[in-house]
Amino acid sequence: MAVTSSAPISITNLVTEFGGSAPHALTEYYRGGSLVPNVTANNSVPASGAISLTDFFGATATSGTDDRTITIGNRNIGFFLAYGFGSAASGFDFGAISANTIGFSGFNVTIESVYFTASSIFFRASTNPGNSGWTSMTIGSTTLNRADANYVGGGSINTWSWTSSNIIGESGTQTVSWAE
Repeated sequence: MAVTSSAPISITNLVTEFGGSAPHALTEYYRGGSLVPNVTANNSVPASGAISLTDFFGATATSGTDDRTITIGNRNIGFFLAYGFGSAASGFDFGAISANTIGFSGFNVTIESVYFTASSIFFRASTNPGNSGWTSMTIGSTTLNRADANYVGGGSINTWSWTSSNIIGESGTQTVSWAE
């Protein structure tokens, strides 16, 4: 849930969304502090200085993860069988994803593929986010850090890859989450 997106708004709305300790004060609700996460949805909440209730319209206590469900398909890519999801736009067209748009630090990118092949996990996105806007991708219970990835970008499709076993699986569905 999120804080109301229009008036009226009160400190009770913030307490309901973020918690906190009585007596409550707006200064306990700075973005990036212990109560209000530093995520895109909270960009209007100051991290310090002047703060008002109207800064919190639409703010959320969620951790800044975006979850997607992949229906695992497979396809030959080169000499290797790939498992996961690849869009037609990426040139692969296998599997499926529950929603292919994701917000990275204030702008949307299109998820073109998430798959395993030849001892690596690949994540490909278009709309050129550059090598930024997110911190990690979790597949099942395994977290892959963006900073540890091999990154190739600058064109219409950006690719991150990690050396890994097949943590996606070969059939069924898999949850993939991105954290800001």
